[in-house]
Amino acid sequence: MSSKLRRGFKAEAERLASSTRQQLRLSARDRLDGLELARHLRVPVLSLLDLRNDVTHPRSIDLLLAPRANFSAVTVCADLRRLIVFNPAHPPGRRSNSLVHELSHILLGHDPCPAFDEGACRHWDEQAESEADWLAGVLLVPRDGALWWIRSSDDLADGATHFGVSEVLFRWRVNQTGVVRQVEAARRRGHPLSVGS
Repeated sequence: MSSKLRRGFKAEAERLASSTRQQLRLSARDRLDGLELARHLRVPVLSLLDLRNDVTHPRSIDLLLAPRANFSAVTVCADLRRLIVFNPAHPPGRRSNSLVHELSHILLGHDPCPAFDEGACRHWDEQAESEADWLAGVLLVPRDGALWWIRSSDDLADGATHFGVSEVLFRWRVNQTGVVRQVEAARRRGHPLSVGS
């Protein structure tokens, strides 16, 4: 995850996530609801199921819902307007990450690009995708939130549930932030670790 990050991006993402959470009146310990963030950004969100009645061939929606399709979410752009479509068949933690990943592209001001090139191959901007991955993780599990959780519990599954993300994402954020090492070092020194909210 997130291999192509430019210098200084991680600090920028921390500031952007903190500012965004403040606008939503969320502390680092609170769960971020992607739908609430979308409303805040005035970005409509639809489930693939919402589109079933609007397409000529509803079976095409079923194909995107199938597990082998591996479709998570997409942002559709028309001029300055944005619309996000997500797969409701995925588990809640994955849906949350997929939605916030798409919103992260918008927060970061990434330029929209076609999904496919002239040869019908998937267009992939690795840097933009890595940045959106990273920001989504920071928005969903802020460093101070991960530190607060690890300080009080080592149960990663419960932490993932608390923040509304997959256990894989929660574990990744805990590892990336270094909070386990920080808590262990404080315990070795016998110092209580205070964490802001």
